Amino acid sequence: MLSQVIQELARFLGITVEEAKQRVEEYNVGIAAQKWVNENPKTVKQVTNFYQDADHYLYELIPWNYISDEFNRKVSPLFFYHNKKILELGAGIGSLCIALEYAGNQTTYCDISDRLSAFALQRFQDRSFNIPIVKDLTGLRDFDIVVGIDFFEHIHPDALPKLLKEIAAVLKDDGFLYHRSNWKQQDIFPMHFDHSPYFNKLAKDAGLNLRENGDLVKSGESQGIQIGMPIRGDMGDHLFYSFLGLKKPLGTKLTKIKDVDIGLARNEIVRSLEKDWLFFMDSDQTFHPETLNRLLSWGLPIVSGVYFKSPGEPIPHVYKYVYQDESHLYISKAKEVAIYLERYKDELKDAPLATILPARREDLIECDGVGCGCLLIHRRVFEAIEDPWFVCKNNLHMGEDFDFCRKVQTAGFKIYADPGVLCGHEQRDLVGHKHFMCWADPEHNEYPWEEITHSEISGPITNSTHKTTNTGG
Repeated sequence: MLSQVIQELARFLGITVEEAKQRVEEYNVGIAAQKWVNENPKTVKQVTNFYQDADHYLYELIPWNYISDEFNRKVSPLFFYHNKKILELGAGIGSLCIALEYAGNQTTYCDISDRLSAFALQRFQDRSFNIPIVKDLTGLRDFDIVVGIDFFEHIHPDALPKLLKEIAAVLKDDGFLYHRSNWKQQDIFPMHFDHSPYFNKLAKDAGLNLRENGDLVKSGESQGIQIGMPIRGDMGDHLFYSFLGLKKPLGTKLTKIKDVDIGLARNEIVRSLEKDWLFFMDSDQTFHPETLNRLLSWGLPIVSGVYFKSPGEPIPHVYKYVYQDESHLYISKAKEVAIYLERYKDELKDAPLATILPARREDLIECDGVGCGCLLIHRRVFEAIEDPWFVCKNNLHMGEDFDFCRKVQTAGFKIYADPGVLCGHEQRDLVGHKHFMCWADPEHNEYPWEEITHSEISGPITNSTHKTTNTGG
């Protein structure tokens, strides 16, 4: 890929590939830094002119976009999304626009540099992409996502409030601003402005509200939340207090179905859906008060919290699909959960089993199957699947959740689990992250708060006792 972009650059500049390659390899960030120091721009207009006239980014952005692990970490969460209308600010040589277009989105490129825009246009045309190129946000509307990767630190402080208001204006209700900004490193990048003390406040003043995952969301009208509870017997104290303490938007509706087969109960709950979102809470679990708000914050069609198998080995109900033989085989993604939780071992030591940990989009786990005990689903998922949504076959009690997940994927939706949303799961006692982490590292007699390495967890987490067969669907 890197060699292809260098060939594109050579054609754009009218030079040989060898010369283009040499320019890219010889470039260093000190060149832009020295140019900034020499020009010493102070006003909004001077800063704007610096970036309009700069062509050194032709050489800097190629390795940054194509061989930098840091850039890949910053942009990879965006590939959760498909069929979205996305605007990229400071889009440079167009690499992210191209990748998002290949992912099935409708992208718009925005950059004030004529030189970068011309190169990006050539690259779009080479791929037969009709990506609009704009210099500002005038006349733009109804974007699902506005992206700014290493962009806002280049904006003059006097220009920032107006820009954030313009971004809010181009977003649709419940659209969001996704930014990854490097406010620091002024010794290497003297052109960086540190907006960190006031950025989120200015965004809020513009109508963009910070969510726990770091996104800045334009709050709009919503038809709200419906909570579905399949219950056997009476509502237990654990569930009652979890529901009572759960932070819920005004107008949240509760639907309980008692003493009915689990698949039938879930179908009846879906048929009664009057809201935009359905949140399944199973009756044998406990939930942190922020569980619903956290899952809503991702804006994904289907996302689950994490709870652990009970009774038996406390494997997390987050699975990858292996193959179909006589039945469908799933294996728990326990290793991914364990590696994430190990980062928070100190916080978890004294934490209740129903806990919320920090997470960004990079931490979400894409999976093929989840349990439905802590699952948030947008109504468009149900609209894409025929009734009945949940089917148990061969009297398999838990078959309805994997059956539903296969239908979800067939309809084109991806399934994610947030490993920072942890629930308790009742057997004789509640089972949660402490049991899982102890089981994940059996060399310790007590809960293994010492560092868990890949080799230590590879044995029990990958052995065949974690395989779950499912014949539903």
